[in-house]
Amino acid sequence: VVISGSYDYTVKVWDIQTGQVINDLHHHKGAVSSLKFTTDTLVTGSYVGKVAVWKIVSPTDITLRMTLKGHKDWVYAVDLSETTIISGSGDKTIKVWDAFTGKLLRTLRGH
Repeated sequence: VVISGSYDYTVKVWDIQTGQVINDLHHHKGAVSSLKFTTDTLVTGSYVGKVAVWKIVSPTDITLRMTLKGHKDWVYAVDLSETTIISGSGDKTIKVWDAFTGKLLRTLRGH
């Protein structure tokens, strides 16, 4: 599958073989500006400074786990590991979050 974020505030999951949208996720209140996914987790960032963390069971079964709030500008980059989620923002900060609890672990300033 391919997963894409859009200015229409949605995240779409595409079947590569058919070219069809197989899931359409709605949560963000602004354009989806960044995303990263693994086999079981999807992380999306938006123009309103929020990061959404989704649980992937299958391409057609994706549910919102939590929303991470703390940026004061759009989120232009996200990444994840087994234990952390990283988000970079136009507010010149990089935030490190606990991937399980959503707790903010550290803010790196001046980027």
